[in-house]
Amino acid sequence: MKLRRIIYFVLVVGVLSSFAMVYFYTKQKAFSENYKQFLSSMYYLENAEETLNYLILQNAIYIYHNHDAIAQKQQEINDTFQTLQTSKILLDAHYKTINLSLEKLQSQIQESNTKIEKYLRFNASVKNSLLFLTRHIDNAAESLKQESCSQECKDIFLNANLILKHYNNATRMQDLDYIKDTKLILSDTAKEKKNIDFIQSFNLHAVFLQEQYPQYIATTKNIFKSHIGLTLQQIRANFTALALSDFKALNAFSIILFSILILFLTTISFLFLIYMRENKKLLETKESLEYSLVYDQLTELYNRTSLEKKLQTIEHPHIMLINIDSFKNINDIYGNSIGNALLRKIARLLENKLSHIENLKIYRLGADEFGVLFTNVLSSKVLNIAHILEKDIASHSFIFGDLEIHITVSIASNHIEPILENADLALKRIKKDPTKRVIEYKESLNLKKSVQENLQMLETIKMALLDDRILPFFQPIVNLKTLKIEKYEALVRLQLTNGRYLTPYKFLDTARKSSLYEEITRIMFEKSMRIAKEYPQYRFSINLAMRDILNDALTKNIFQIFAQEKEVASRIDIELLESEDLHDIELVQAFIDKLHSFGSKILIDDFGSGYSNFAYFAHLDIDTIKIDGSIISEIAINDKKMHMLRSIHNFSHGMDIVNIAEFVETQETAMLLREVGIAYGQGYYFGHPLPAPLEQDEIIFS
Repeated sequence: MKLRRIIYFVLVVGVLSSFAMVYFYTKQKAFSENYKQFLSSMYYLENAEETLNYLILQNAIYIYHNHDAIAQKQQEINDTFQTLQTSKILLDAHYKTINLSLEKLQSQIQESNTKIEKYLRFNASVKNSLLFLTRHIDNAAESLKQESCSQECKDIFLNANLILKHYNNATRMQDLDYIKDTKLILSDTAKEKKNIDFIQSFNLHAVFLQEQYPQYIATTKNIFKSHIGLTLQQIRANFTALALSDFKALNAFSIILFSILILFLTTISFLFLIYMRENKKLLETKESLEYSLVYDQLTELYNRTSLEKKLQTIEHPHIMLINIDSFKNINDIYGNSIGNALLRKIARLLENKLSHIENLKIYRLGADEFGVLFTNVLSSKVLNIAHILEKDIASHSFIFGDLEIHITVSIASNHIEPILENADLALKRIKKDPTKRVIEYKESLNLKKSVQENLQMLETIKMALLDDRILPFFQPIVNLKTLKIEKYEALVRLQLTNGRYLTPYKFLDTARKSSLYEEITRIMFEKSMRIAKEYPQYRFSINLAMRDILNDALTKNIFQIFAQEKEVASRIDIELLESEDLHDIELVQAFIDKLHSFGSKILIDDFGSGYSNFAYFAHLDIDTIKIDGSIISEIAINDKKMHMLRSIHNFSHGMDIVNIAEFVETQETAMLLREVGIAYGQGYYFGHPLPAPLEQDEIIFS
């Protein structure tokens, strides 16, 4: 019995010892991992802070410098700090002092970010003026080469260079002594008009720089007075001291310390390599900026700026514009990488096909447009080259791995001044005619007629604005379950002097090309708000374009009105066109957040009208999708359109997004939409746009 008890005791002790060893190993491993993670983040944060200061110094010294690296490094610091704050090792009360120090560090980082934001504002304004002065002087230098220059002109040019040199020295050395006690504006004693104009433009920016430089340099130097580095060193020192005591308690200090040392050395080496790579990138960026002034970086052809300068210096130019048909579809279907590769191959193809012709240069003028500039050449020869080139490109196979792409191009030829403008007019004409690919600009084509029509329409719009004849009409949006009107969409109308109304399809595209568009948007918004106030039983939606969101004055006016009329604002929804490129996602989301704060909702209009970008919904808080009429109008006769409708509904339902079907024109369509589960319908079946909403929410079917 006694022996059995000893065996049991030994077994229990063995089991307990095994558990203790496992527990000890687990604790030791967890502590070691947490310790290494925290210390690695500390070292990384210190290095990131030094790198940030280095980037700011470089940014202050060089005019051409990208702010993105600074923003990226700030984000890295913030992310690393969040990692520090959430480290598991700090859950132990033993590290309470470290938590307190991190709170202090957080305050210092926030203060540093504020200083950097202030610096970047000053930096942008100062460098814009420096860049203007540099280009202003360069343009003057070009004039000196092209025309005779008086002694007055030469003196002004010399003084301007000296003043700019003072400012550049002050920037590079971050020292006000270079501009202190120095008259850094040009004398206004010039007599020649071109010199007076040069001085006025120069002094406008020079005076601005004189005012801004003291604050700018003071702000820059203030950044480097940050105590973040010292605080980081203190935190790291305190943390190491506390951790060492824990290591002793775990009786594994030497092994773990060696591991941390290896990790530390590896991290330092890794960060050093990153630093070297970033430094190399800075040099490459400078070279790239200089290159991009003359060449297109993607295709390595001359760029549009080079063409415009060349046109000013040669006699008898003849331009051939080459536009890739439906290039946007290629980007949408195959992706931008294939699109860019295609542009490079087209550039090489043009060089190859035109290499035997003298006195020409090839340019890339835009996203999907190339130009070939000839000098002293017959129009018939250029037109013949254009026809041959169009056929060669159409028959050429562009190979990308297993992918084979065929394209067509539209080509316009012109030698009549203005060279580029007339060529563009001809290109626009041929793009509208699918049966032709090559055109030569001639006055007999009367291509400027549409320009005249646009001018007449602009005059009509202008008079309508003066006479208060821009009006909102309201089309009902019906709940398909209750068949009650719950909302109205405000649609712009232009009332002619004879009493007829123009729909936006007749005049809004023309307005968008002028400053009148902003005034139309403002009037529509204010009048729609007044109507919404008169009809509190309904919600109202107003259309805005991407350019409206980018218009600071307009958005400030909208939110000022919202702040004054909060009850009405909570019933105002904004429709964004899906067909427009919402290229600044962060800005759009900020706009949406502001709308949501007033109770407004955001709608994507015309969804399904083109290559719908589902990526928007991953980044934007969309409340409602308006499904385009090109789908809705055929769901009763086209199974594919019905399938598309169901897919959109299922997708949006899964993301808690409401659907509105547009162009509902028959009872059959309305019933099908109701069966699918679409929440709302809008179209002539429910009602035409009216000058004012109905008093009752009942639908009156004709």
